[in-house]
Amino acid sequence: MSYASDARRELAAEAPGEPCCARAELAAALLFSGGISFQGVGRYSLQILSPDAFVVRHYFLLVKRLFGVSCQIRTLRTTQLKGLTRYQLVIPQERSTDVLNQCDLLDREALFGIRATPSEDALNYACCKRAFLRGAFLLVGAVSNPEKGYHLEFAAPNAPLAEIVIKSLNYFEISAKKACRKAKFVVYLKGGEQIADALALLGAKNAMMALENVRVKKDVGNRINRQINCDERNMQRQLENAEAQIEDILLIEREMGLGKLPRSLREIARVREEHPDSPLSALGEFLDPPLGKSGVNSRLRRLRSIAEKLRSGEDLDV
Repeated sequence: MSYASDARRELAAEAPGEPCCARAELAAALLFSGGISFQGVGRYSLQILSPDAFVVRHYFLLVKRLFGVSCQIRTLRTTQLKGLTRYQLVIPQERSTDVLNQCDLLDREALFGIRATPSEDALNYACCKRAFLRGAFLLVGAVSNPEKGYHLEFAAPNAPLAEIVIKSLNYFEISAKKACRKAKFVVYLKGGEQIADALALLGAKNAMMALENVRVKKDVGNRINRQINCDERNMQRQLENAEAQIEDILLIEREMGLGKLPRSLREIARVREEHPDSPLSALGEFLDPPLGKSGVNSRLRRLRSIAEKLRSGEDLDV
């Protein structure tokens, strides 16, 4: 089972707390599934279609609890559905008008008397906005496996519904973007933190924790990789510097002899030649008395200056 399916299953196991939340979630399920069909003046057929049996069972129980109505569940498998099984919840037609009215989806001024989006009153409370988003996700939501990437989306059937999703997410300080894809208006989130917040908001706590675990592992891995890369660069730089320092010492020895250098420079030259792979802090430990990193660096810079003068033919004053 996929990560997205697990997240939907977790949400389907949660029953809406208040009747207002149940109505908001059912309204989302009907609108996002395109499950409202006009059958003539004042007559409608209502259905919810999903590839997940647990989603249909969820709404079967919701409708029964909210309206005392037993719905019919059908299994569909046709070539039009690419041979995949779909599950259909059919609400009795004699109760359809009552269900639509309770969900505040009836509007005489709207096309066929049905609102394209829920009324403001239906989503007046934060709990109802959350329930509406949960219903939308159960029907048209998807989330990628965090092991592969961070992406969560709602594939709305029309632009007004997509805007309602965006506004509802914005209400909870979750920023979403919209794109048009194959006649669908896709509202999507990118970034692990945003998606984790969205999953927690919807009620998919286990899915959220699984995502956070992946985020932590990736963050630790990235930090380790950055540290390794940094260490490798530092080591490479250290080796290159040591090689240049030894070249300077060999040049001085060849051109004028190390014996003409002050004692302090002779000592550091000898130690560097004997320990070509040691960092500056370790070189100071081989001196008598020991010398700190800055002191070692100062002496090596003086050797570099002498070597550069020898290369350019300048007069020396050591």
